[in-house]
Amino acid sequence: MASVESKLRDLLELAQTVLDDLPIGLLVVSAHGTPLWFNREAEIVCAVWNRSPLRRDALPLKRADFAVPPVLWRECQALLEADGPQGGSAEPRIFSETERGLHAVIRLQKRPGRTGPPACFLQLDYRRPRGDRDRPLTPGALSLMSRLTFREREVALRIRDGLTTEEISRELRRSRLTIKTQLAGIFRKLGVANRSRVTAMLNR
Repeated sequence: MASVESKLRDLLELAQTVLDDLPIGLLVVSAHGTPLWFNREAEIVCAVWNRSPLRRDALPLKRADFAVPPVLWRECQALLEADGPQGGSAEPRIFSETERGLHAVIRLQKRPGRTGPPACFLQLDYRRPRGDRDRPLTPGALSLMSRLTFREREVALRIRDGLTTEEISRELRRSRLTIKTQLAGIFRKLGVANRSRVTAMLNR
C-alpha cells in the first residue's frame, strides 16, 4: 500500500510540475469563491489582474497570498446563476481586458458522482500589448517602491503602465484630487518632478 501511495504522490508532483510549466493559467474555484487549485501561470495572471502591490508578477509568490480577482469571481457567479438549480450546463463565459492583454474563459466543471454546485474552471491568458510580458521590476525599482505607502504604490504601478490620472482615479475608485495628492507624495519621496521620471525610474 505504501508503495502505491508513494507512486501516486510522485505522479501528482510530476503532474503539478508539468502544469506549472504551461503558458496558460489554469484555476479551479469553488461555488463559494475559494480557489481549489491553480498553476504558476494562474498566479501571475491573477496578480496582474489584481494589480497587487509591488507587482507580485515580478516577485516570488507565496501560494497563501493567492487571490481570485473580484472581476473574475463576478463572472463565475454569473455563470453559476445562469446554470440554475437544475444544472442546465450554462455556456462558457469569455471575459477580456484587451488593452491590458488579459483574457479568461470560464466553464462550469461538474464532479462525477457528487451532488452540489459545480466548480468553476478558468483558463487564463496574459498577453502584454507592448511586448513586455515578462518585464520585471528591478531590485532598484523595488527599493524605490519601498519608500511609498501602500496606496502610493498602487498609483505608481499604474503610472508605470502609462495610465492617465483619470484612468487611475476610475480604476482605484478614488477622486482625481486624491490621486493628484498621492502623485505629489510620490514625486516628493522619489525626488522627481513629473510622471515621466517616475515611469523611467520604475522601468530601468
